[in-house]
Amino acid sequence: MNHRDIIVFDFETTGRNAERCQPTQIAAVAIHARKLKIQPNGIFESTMRCITNDDKAIAAGFDPIEEGALEVTKRTRASLAKGPMPKTVWKNFAKFCDQFNFKKTPWYAPIAAGYNINGFDMKIVDRLCREYGPTNDKNGEQKIFHPIHRIDLMQHIYCWFENHGEVNKYNMDYLREYFGMPNDNAHDALQDVKDTANILIRFLKLQRNIINNNKVQFKNAFANGNFDIT
Repeated sequence: MNHRDIIVFDFETTGRNAERCQPTQIAAVAIHARKLKIQPNGIFESTMRCITNDDKAIAAGFDPIEEGALEVTKRTRASLAKGPMPKTVWKNFAKFCDQFNFKKTPWYAPIAAGYNINGFDMKIVDRLCREYGPTNDKNGEQKIFHPIHRIDLMQHIYCWFENHGEVNKYNMDYLREYFGMPNDNAHDALQDVKDTANILIRFLKLQRNIINNNKVQFKNAFANGNFDIT
């Protein structure tokens, strides 16, 4: 039974390469592990300043700002140059997450959750932790979230709908429309994490209902020797 809180988070960035883009916004909501409700003081959001001169960005090891990213996030280079410094934002985000590590050890750190975090957002977390901390002293890995468990809603959705004829796309804009959610403020990090959290909570409630009411029997499911692959 999970007793670690779940933090749903999202970055907006200057591009699609998680290893070389600059984060421009981060938002998160902390979900109580058992109640599946937002924790008190459980919302975090901040813009992040980035290098807007492409030559200087390249010199610093980043990709140039993608114009498509500006269109999606509805931001300008001028506005991106005015946010708080990345180090300050990251320290504040780490402090926010640490509130929900109730034993202050890596194994009770909150579980990272989000949409496509395995392929994108966690790579940025790792990069920012290497630059600003915190990292594990033994292996240098990020120390904000639980070191093993995480929930990537995109993979979760795929497992539920991989044989469902109605769902043929897996991006958030499509899923908002499919689930009947408004598309207002899409690609604002805070709105994205709220939408992701609402979908995740609905699926977690469904799964708990199936398990807790014995609608599916998992224990000893193969005891009769009935295997699909032998």
